[in-house]
Amino acid sequence: MQTTNKMVFTAKNVSELLYQLKTVSNLQVIGASTYIKTLPEKSISVRNIPELCIIDKHERYVEFGPGVTLNSILSQCKNYLPQVLADAIHCIANHNIRNIATIGGNICAKDYRLSLIAPLLALDCSLKFKSLKKDEYINLKNFTFIPPESVLAAIRVPVEDYNVSIYRKLGPNNALTAESGSFCFLAQTEKNILMKLKLVFSGPFNFINRELETKFLGTKLPLNESAIQDFIATAGERFDELSKENPCSPILRQQFLNLTAFSLHELT
Repeated sequence: MQTTNKMVFTAKNVSELLYQLKTVSNLQVIGASTYIKTLPEKSISVRNIPELCIIDKHERYVEFGPGVTLNSILSQCKNYLPQVLADAIHCIANHNIRNIATIGGNICAKDYRLSLIAPLLALDCSLKFKSLKKDEYINLKNFTFIPPESVLAAIRVPVEDYNVSIYRKLGPNNALTAESGSFCFLAQTEKNILMKLKLVFSGPFNFINRELETKFLGTKLPLNESAIQDFIATAGERFDELSKENPCSPILRQQFLNLTAFSLHELT
């Protein structure tokens, strides 16, 4: 199919999709195209491939095909989806857009890290890539590009309960700018002892710091003010180190620190 000098290919299943990727040069996989402003010169959509539109629930994780729409996730995984991911999806555009926008498109969008990246990183999500030769899982935190002649086949999200679950979308509501980003904080507690903590910011860069996430493990709650201020100071230093290579708006930096302080005060 050709539209205004741009070629749109189709595939009925994953095998056909992989064959097209191997034989057609510079072919770009797209989802529902709610994010991109113009189609690539050569594109192929995963939207109508049944294998890539499946939700597969397990006891400890759920797998989403990249073609699953955001509203399908909300409706089919009610009372099962991690709260922080549900909150992030609800913050995306509006109901009509979520009816067509896909989880795969949100993860693989170019130029910007969109709204689901922070919660998926916090939840330790893995991505399954399929090629004609093999299948492989890559942790989202290690994902930089789709392997050649491969397609994103599934997004595996661990299902785990957290006592504190906070998500905030940062920046303008209806636009992507240099001040856009997202924040996620997760914590597990047991008998007023902090057992697990996840702190993620996603914007011009992804902020994940193992030193901070383990700093208070085993600590009795609530945290005292001195400990919280020390944590925030360290977070600011680590944030600034990442900003040297990926300049970040001062507004985003301050929002990150404010939300970090708010989240730590929620640990009671």
